[in-house]
Amino acid sequence: MANKNKKIIKFHKASPFNIGVIIFLIILVYMLYNIFQYFTMERVAVYEVSQGTIAQNNTFTGVILREEKTFSTDSSGYIRYYNKDATKVGVHSYVFSVDATGNFYNQMMSKNNGKLFADKASYHELEKTAEEYVLNYEDEHFYQTYAFQYEMQAKLMETISAEAMSDLGAVDGSGLYASRAPEPGIVVYNIDGLEAVNLENFTEDIFDKSAHVKTNLMAREQVSAGDVAYKLITSEIWDLLIPIDEQLAADLADEASVKVKFKKDNSTAWGSSKILKRNGASYLALTFQSAGLRFATDRYLEIELMMSDTSGLKIPNTSLTEKSFFIIPKEYLTKGGADDSNGVMCQYEDENGEIVPRFVAVTVAEEKNDMYYIAAEELIAGDTILKTDSNETYKLVKQQSLQGVYNINRGYAVFRKVEILFQNEEYSIVATGTSYGISLYDHIALEAAKIQENQIIQ
Repeated sequence: MANKNKKIIKFHKASPFNIGVIIFLIILVYMLYNIFQYFTMERVAVYEVSQGTIAQNNTFTGVILREEKTFSTDSSGYIRYYNKDATKVGVHSYVFSVDATGNFYNQMMSKNNGKLFADKASYHELEKTAEEYVLNYEDEHFYQTYAFQYEMQAKLMETISAEAMSDLGAVDGSGLYASRAPEPGIVVYNIDGLEAVNLENFTEDIFDKSAHVKTNLMAREQVSAGDVAYKLITSEIWDLLIPIDEQLAADLADEASVKVKFKKDNSTAWGSSKILKRNGASYLALTFQSAGLRFATDRYLEIELMMSDTSGLKIPNTSLTEKSFFIIPKEYLTKGGADDSNGVMCQYEDENGEIVPRFVAVTVAEEKNDMYYIAAEELIAGDTILKTDSNETYKLVKQQSLQGVYNINRGYAVFRKVEILFQNEEYSIVATGTSYGISLYDHIALEAAKIQENQIIQ
C-alpha cells in the first residue's frame, strides 16, 4: 500500500541568465572593439626634436666688373703684340705694332741671325710653357691648344722685344705703326662687350654667358683701321656681382664683408659686400682690393660664399602648420580658472538678456611689443573682452597667422610657435629658446596635416 504521507519537494529550475556570463560577454565585446580600433585607427607618427644643422649651397657664378678701356688701331696691316696676355705694362710701354707690309717681323728674325736664344733664360721660359701644356693636355679640352699657341707666340715676341723695341722708333712712319700704352695698367687681349658695364648701369642680361662670348684678339694676324687691338685694366679694385634670392639677401643685409673661395684656384679672399636691388631682383656686390691680375682674363667667376652652416632645432617640414591668432593689448590678459591659467574676461549675454563677464582660458603663442597673440575655441571674431579692474573694452577683430608645430608631450596636440632660420626641401632649422615654442627632445607630430589641435594622441 502506498505511503500517503510521502512529500514531493519541487526544486526551482536554474535561471537562464547568469550574471557572470553577461559580464564576460561585455568584457569580450569591449576587448574586441578596442582590438578593432587598434588595428584600424590611423597612427600619429611622432618626431623627437633634435639639435641639427643644414648645409647651405653657397656656390654661385658672378660677373666681374672693373675699370677697363679698349684701344683701337689707326691703320691696317699685320699686328704683333709685345707683352703676354694679362701682364702689367707701364705708361708709354710698347703694346703692339701694325706692319702694313708684314716685313718687320721677318727683318727682325734675319737681323737676329739665329741668335734668338743666346739668352738661355728666354729659351727655358719657352720650354717651361710647352712642358706645362703637354702635362696638362686633355682631349676634351682641345681649345687649350689655341691658348698654348697664343702664349708661345707672346713669349716669342717677348724674347725678341728687347731689340725690336729699339728699332720701333726708327721705323715709325715707314709702314710700321707702333702703339704705346697711354697709362699704366694690365693689358688683356680679349673683349666681350661688357667693358663699359659697372654697378650703376648693369642689366640682368650680363649673366647670360652665351650672349657675351670672349673674342680673342691675338687669334688675328691682320687688322683693319678702327679694330679693337687690346684693352687695359686701369685699377686693381674690381667688383663681383652675383644674383641671389631674397632669403640670402636678408641674411647678408647687415654684413659689411664676406669671405669667398674662388673655385678657379681654391684661393680665398674677403670682399666688401652690399646688397643691390634692380627691377625686383636682389644682387650681392663684392668689392676686392687685390687679385685683379690673377683674374684679369676672366669675366665669369665661380665662387663659394664661406658662410657657416645654420644650426638650431631640426624639424621635418611635414610637421609645420599654421594657426590664426587674435592680437590683443597686453593689459587685457589676466589669470583665472581652477589652475590660474592665462585668459581673458569675455562679455556674453545670459538667459535673462543681461551682459555679464566670463573668464575664457586662452593659449598665448607670441608676444610682440605691447601685444599678445591669443587663441581659444570659445573666442570668435567680433567678441568683446574687458580690461581687468576697468570698464574699457576691446573687440576681437585683428588676426594674424603664425607658423608652428603640434607638441604632443602631454598626450594631446598643442600648437607651439616656431621661428624658421633656414629651410630646404625636407627640413627646417628653427630658433632655440623661443617663447611659447618648442625645446630640445620635445615630441611633435610628424605630419601636422593629419591631426587637429587638442586631438588625443593614441
